[in-house]
Amino acid sequence: MRRGRKQSGLVMILALLFLGLFASLAVAYASFTTGSLTRARNQAQQLDARLQAEGGLDFVAVKLLAITPPNGTTEQMLESLRAQLQTALAGSLVAPDDQLQIVNGVLEIPPIRADGSGGQFGAELWFESPMSLRLRARGAAGTAVRAVSVAFAPAPGQSGIFDYGIATRSAVRLTGNARVRGANSASEASILSATSATNETFRLTGNCDIDGDLFMTNPDGYASLTGNVTVGGVSASDPAIAEHIHIGVPDAPFPEVDPSVFAPFATCLVDSGTSTSGNKTFNNIRIKAGTNPTFSGNIQLNGVIFIETPNRVHFSGNVTLKGVIVTEDAGDDVYDTNTIKFTGNMTARGVEELPDTPEFHDLRQMPGSFLLAPGFGVEFTGNFGTVGGTMAADSYKFTGNAGGIVKGSVICYSDSDFKLTGNSSLTIDRSGNPETPPGFSLPPTFTMTVSTYQEY
Repeated sequence: MRRGRKQSGLVMILALLFLGLFASLAVAYASFTTGSLTRARNQAQQLDARLQAEGGLDFVAVKLLAITPPNGTTEQMLESLRAQLQTALAGSLVAPDDQLQIVNGVLEIPPIRADGSGGQFGAELWFESPMSLRLRARGAAGTAVRAVSVAFAPAPGQSGIFDYGIATRSAVRLTGNARVRGANSASEASILSATSATNETFRLTGNCDIDGDLFMTNPDGYASLTGNVTVGGVSASDPAIAEHIHIGVPDAPFPEVDPSVFAPFATCLVDSGTSTSGNKTFNNIRIKAGTNPTFSGNIQLNGVIFIETPNRVHFSGNVTLKGVIVTEDAGDDVYDTNTIKFTGNMTARGVEELPDTPEFHDLRQMPGSFLLAPGFGVEFTGNFGTVGGTMAADSYKFTGNAGGIVKGSVICYSDSDFKLTGNSSLTIDRSGNPETPPGFSLPPTFTMTVSTYQEY
């Protein structure tokens, strides 16, 4: 009995020892698990904070890339950025009434909520030098904060408008046997419409034939195709035509027309007392406002034809033109009273084909533009052969048997109708054209310097 009680006591001691051991192991395991969960949570928050920062960097960068780099002192440039970004970020800030502040040379952007989980980011901008702007975005998730930054530098403006055969801010109307061809590839005949006046962005009726695709910036836009219409080589009756009609594409900045590069060449005046009919040759002329001339007969035009406003200019008969037509900016919605009309037979060549004489020597080095007529309505009713450069105006009508090759793009600035009717036909040839033809300007923009990316 005494031996049995001793054995029972030993077993109890061993049991208590094992119980204590297991309890210690359980506590250690719980502590380890809790630590692992905490570390995992911290790592998740750190990763989320970094993603918030990178998302914030991209978000602000997109806004920044749409802003024209300011000039002036550092204080003036920061104030200009503050005003532009305040407008660009309207509605995005956590507190909509928050104002962007400049503190000690740093432009501070208040928090912007990134998602529904509570994550958010803020940002700071400052000039490291007059040619370098640093953007730093700080992302927050839980208790974690991470930051990333990159520098931006001013760069010449760029536009995708010249990638299209026709780019217009208006609706496009093609009827009859109207055609748009690509001289070297179908993409040269692509058409962009950035109209906001109507959802019926394109209306093609009859036997219209477009080599390229149709693009529209209006997300609610559509194309009406009636008759034997083809787009991108596909018939309107084929469901596959939807692959050649692109809706809601990003808008591209339309380049501004700057006639000042050509104006100094126009030294010979044409006014109401100048005869413009018969067998005549004109070199580097400036058509005075209100002259409203008609060039008829066998007319040779060389160099710059500069048109003051207001004016109605008519080219008829047999006109041979080597050079470029430029105008003063007539203003908005006056393309019915400021017009340029081409009828009869016209032969048009670029400035590079001018004789190499002193009056044309410098002009010969500026190829790529044929017609720069902001505010003017332009109408073609006859055959114009080959036009040696890009055309830009506020309204276009190609009617009757109008047709020819355009060595560049056709750009329309107003929200009017861009019309091709009858047997009119355009062939777009963009081979060999400069990236930005002379007489066009784009405001500079910021460009990201990827090599300056940093994480904090």
